[in-house]
Amino acid sequence: MRDPLTRRVRTVLIAALSAVLLVLVSAIPSWAMTLTFVRHAESLANAAGIIDTGVPGPGLSEKGWAQAEAVAPALAGIGFDGVYVSSMLRTQQTAQPMLALLPGSGVQVLPGLREISAGIFEGASEDEGLGRVGYALAPVLWMLGARFLPVPGGEDGNAFDARVDGAIQQIADNGDENAVAFAHSATIMFWVMMNVDNPDLGLMLRHQLDNTESVVIDGSHEEGWTLVSWAGQQVSADPSLVTKLLVNVRDVVVAPQTALYNIGKAFASGDFEALVRAVRDGVVEVTRAVVNFIPDTVRDIADEFRPAASTVTATVAEDTAEAGLDQSIAAAAPQQPNDDESESQSVTVAKKRAESDGTERADGTEEALDATPGDEVTEEVDDETAESTDEVADLDVAESDETDAGDDAPADDVDGDSDDSGDAGSATSEPAAA
Repeated sequence: MRDPLTRRVRTVLIAALSAVLLVLVSAIPSWAMTLTFVRHAESLANAAGIIDTGVPGPGLSEKGWAQAEAVAPALAGIGFDGVYVSSMLRTQQTAQPMLALLPGSGVQVLPGLREISAGIFEGASEDEGLGRVGYALAPVLWMLGARFLPVPGGEDGNAFDARVDGAIQQIADNGDENAVAFAHSATIMFWVMMNVDNPDLGLMLRHQLDNTESVVIDGSHEEGWTLVSWAGQQVSADPSLVTKLLVNVRDVVVAPQTALYNIGKAFASGDFEALVRAVRDGVVEVTRAVVNFIPDTVRDIADEFRPAASTVTATVAEDTAEAGLDQSIAAAAPQQPNDDESESQSVTVAKKRAESDGTERADGTEEALDATPGDEVTEEVDDETAESTDEVADLDVAESDETDAGDDAPADDVDGDSDDSGDAGSATSEPAAA
């Protein structure tokens, strides 16, 4: 009795330690990869317009073979480092023309990539009627988080997601960084929208994948998946706030469903250690989802309004900087006097220079006044001042001679001289006034 109990205690301790290590390891960024899903070419069931999800199912129609041949060169030119197909014949035949262009390349069959089981809608019309609506109803609810609902007579969302996850994990374990997986329309569309962080449900409703169209995703199971393109249309990696909030709700709702599914599967197997691992992993995942829900939601809301606040701040800073620059330019610019002030200053300078330089040199030469470069007003005033100074000097000499001669001169001559002196005085005053 003691040995089985000891083993069970040891198993529980190992499981608890593993849970701690799992949390620590999950914090380490995992290696991301690019995965391209390609829907198969037209099958015989597609041509007939019926739902056929049985394995291996029908092959390609004549049109389907032509489609596979047409898309092969473009796919071969991408340079995939891994090629994968589902266990259904139509995907394998779609990949053959591309493989023929890549000698030596291999292909691996992954059963997890098969189409969603149609259950009671198997063989129904895929274009109209109850079969089309009934087959798609449960997968649509899976995208919203209700993975516990099954397709009537078929699989539920947890089983579907688990098998596709297993197939993609196998691709990652092989070390491929840029792989291509030939799969099916419902499998590709619903798994992608159930798992990427930027789902666009409207895009899926507007454009359901046609034969040979592709979907590209980036990421990993640990870090999450990002939808890159859908049927050649690029998809924004930054979804709307509503989409982010829906993803947060989806993740917190899905975590306990996945945990219960894995626990039930382990319990059904009768493997006690598998059951312990399922419980451990479930507790970790549910705890992580619940703990992250509020911070993720708050961050998403804050990020939505932060760009607007940053834009306002940047605008105010820019306006302030421009105002400061204008003030600096105005302060640094020299103050230009108006025309009246400039002319008055020039006349004053000319007068002072004329007074300091004297009227005339002894040798009869006149010293030129320094003129302000480019100032025409100053030059004109200097010339007039020099001429006036010469006239004043001549009149002074003449008046001195007459005075020495003069006491014997007639009175009227003196008067005439006085009149001349008066005229000279008037002539002398006029340039000064100018």
